[in-house]
Amino acid sequence: MTAGAQSCGAVGVIISGRCRDVAEHRSARFPVFARGTSTLGQSPFTRPSQVGVPLILKPHVAPEVGGFPAVTVQPGDWMVGDEDGVVCVPRDLEPQVIELAISGKRTDELCLSDIRAGRGIQTAFAAHRGS
Repeated sequence: MTAGAQSCGAVGVIISGRCRDVAEHRSARFPVFARGTSTLGQSPFTRPSQVGVPLILKPHVAPEVGGFPAVTVQPGDWMVGDEDGVVCVPRDLEPQVIELAISGKRTDELCLSDIRAGRGIQTAFAAHRGS
């Protein structure tokens, strides 16, 4: 599946479900983000059917009990993922999200500096995060 996705120009994949063969994806340097892993193979009905159209991701758990609200991903939106998870950045919010990310990184660096200097976590957070 990774080789097929790469041959179509994909640079990674986000799965609203589980995946397998994680080591193979890593060795191919192909990022795969999924809700979990499984030893089961894919079913014949789990194939992409459309590309470049809006997609609605629905939670497996209701928002009231810890799930996320449904998210609509539009073509051109940024999908940003790392070990902690994946977020969708709508294209029209890019400038604000970049500004918030830069500000948050600076705040984290200031907090970390204070903590490494021996100040307590609460003191560092109060000084830089306001709480």
